[in-house]
Amino acid sequence: MSASKSISIIGCGWLGLPLGMSLVDSGYSVKGSSTRKEKLPEIEQAGIEPFQLCFEPDLARDPGDFFSADFLIINLPPRNQGDDPNYHRKQLQAVQQLAEKQIGKVLFISSTAVYPNTNGVVTESDADPSQLSRGGVSLFEMENLFMENPDFQTTVIRFGGLYGPGRHPGRFLAGRKGLSGANNPVNMIHLEDCIGVIKSIIEHDIWGEVFNACSPTDETRKSFYDKAAKDLRIDPPEFSEDTVPFKKVSPEKLIKATGYHFKY
Repeated sequence: MSASKSISIIGCGWLGLPLGMSLVDSGYSVKGSSTRKEKLPEIEQAGIEPFQLCFEPDLARDPGDFFSADFLIINLPPRNQGDDPNYHRKQLQAVQQLAEKQIGKVLFISSTAVYPNTNGVVTESDADPSQLSRGGVSLFEMENLFMENPDFQTTVIRFGGLYGPGRHPGRFLAGRKGLSGANNPVNMIHLEDCIGVIKSIIEHDIWGEVFNACSPTDETRKSFYDKAAKDLRIDPPEFSEDTVPFKKVSPEKLIKATGYHFKY
């Protein structure tokens, strides 16, 4: 890897900041954005060049040379404004226009929310545009904004449920009672593996692809959350015998393409 390779990360939050730090450690030149001015010193201390970027939905200020980079990582939470069902699309279209002339390769962070509950295994081709994120956004359509753009190459990563520092799964369902789906599979990924997967795709130079990224585990919801609660020495959730529809997200395509070994 050439030390001159540069990466810009939109969204230096829970995932973006430690990702940027890890990329800096690997010799990349990294720029990172936040919507909050008070976050910029923390970004800078991590060895990342800080930028304040607000898409409202158009960019509210001059981005400087943020979009001058070899790679762009888009980690922009899917949120619509109540009066505008296309708000997130407009944000991403603004990003796209700024990236078109300067960026060669885009990594778009998406989610396994694109899959319906099939009561079986789902692979990358099972995405459904009618599945909406919690922000009311069709992530599948947002992915395609970038996948179909001829000005750069895009790879999409669909992460499962994110956990790790500050997001301990023991707290997700702590003390809850009467939860259904005890034997359903869990589709989760630890922060360290998120970073490992992203770096693996960049280092293997794999573009124009869509990958699921979830831990390849056989854990059930009950076993996973019981262990997580035990780690924190708190009350585990109680599950009923009720069944509920599920999906098991397969990371096999990612593992075959990159040889990545999940830590968690």
